[in-house]
Amino acid sequence: MSARKALTIDPRMGMAGDMFSAALISLGAPADAVIGAMEQAARPLGGAQVRVERVETDEGPGVRLRISLEANSPHLAAGDARRYLEDAIAEEGLAPEYADFARRTLEILVEAEREAHSGGRLDFGELKVTPVGVAHTPYSHEAPHQPQPGSGGRFYVEVFPEFAAGLGGLESFSHVYIVSYLHRSRGYSLTVTPPWQRGERPKRVGLFVSRSPNRPSPLGITVAEIRRIEGNRIYTGPLDLFDGTPVVDIKPHIRSLDDAEIGNDGWLADSDHLRMHKEGIPHSHAGEEAVLHEAQDILLDVMGAAKGLEVLNIDLDDVVCLTPVSVGGGTVRFSHGTLPVPVPAVTAILKRHRIPHVSGPVDVELLTPTGAAILAALRPRWRCREVETPVGRVGIGMGTKELTPTNGLWLYLGGGRR
Repeated sequence: MSARKALTIDPRMGMAGDMFSAALISLGAPADAVIGAMEQAARPLGGAQVRVERVETDEGPGVRLRISLEANSPHLAAGDARRYLEDAIAEEGLAPEYADFARRTLEILVEAEREAHSGGRLDFGELKVTPVGVAHTPYSHEAPHQPQPGSGGRFYVEVFPEFAAGLGGLESFSHVYIVSYLHRSRGYSLTVTPPWQRGERPKRVGLFVSRSPNRPSPLGITVAEIRRIEGNRIYTGPLDLFDGTPVVDIKPHIRSLDDAEIGNDGWLADSDHLRMHKEGIPHSHAGEEAVLHEAQDILLDVMGAAKGLEVLNIDLDDVVCLTPVSVGGGTVRFSHGTLPVPVPAVTAILKRHRIPHVSGPVDVELLTPTGAAILAALRPRWRCREVETPVGRVGIGMGTKELTPTNGLWLYLGGGRR
């Protein structure tokens, strides 16, 4: 059996998925094998063409990948992404350890997307939601999907002192709308599966015809009875909110305008799901998943990385990363809107996997979500760049931007265990 090889990664100018695949080719991975895996992974979502470009740098020859997506699918539910990845793994016949690396990378991205959405950290530069208070309820682990009149416990909204003057006159109303930010939302899918499957009802329905709490903008609206107001606290009837839920607005319920004696129950009519809402029975909304953005790019980069590591016979238990990892700075615009660097998904990966990192050295995005996920999935040993001298053959994966210092990712291929 040929010797397994150690790998050292130097992300002094960050890391992106395409740069990692390019660096593996620069190290000696057959370009046809890596590109073939990448294009195969992209095919179910519209196809892609990947071209290798040899580049001379001051530190030696490098490789840049020019990728043309034929019909990029911008959003993909996590379950569908897993299925496409499994198909690509089977098509390539990846060895188990490299297949597990690919799966691990995807799961890290899925969790990061879910955390980025549920944390409410996405700033589009166009919308602003300001918490005006916080809801207090008996529910810390599980809350009903509808407030119930007979629910026990104490319910109130504590308005922040700077907004307390806005409550003047609210005591004249009997009921109030509480608009909340559902901070425990788990990401979203544009179609959801109802938690029952009976008769001829559809298996999936559109998100916007459901009451799912997991939404692109996870806002909740609750009508509650006002029992009393004391200072900056509104004591109410039962609220269908977790304790500590941020409240972003408060509006009076006006009987003459908010007529409840109209309308119908739509697709929920006579369903068990509607009964559970009416009776306040806690239940789950199945089929709600994190959504991957730039999904075709992700699958393409993950398979390129896995195939390149396999053909180079990299020992995945012998990987070193030189630190700190440069993340860049400034802002970046993509499917979420304009976001600060590092973007929320990258921030989530850096924090969860304790990746030593530093801002700069330039104000552009250097560490992408896929690059961060690949790095985390490799589970390297972290070594300080200033004291560690990498040895072995060097490969340079070039980014698509022309930057100073050189926009590259350095990989070093050494000996290792047999």
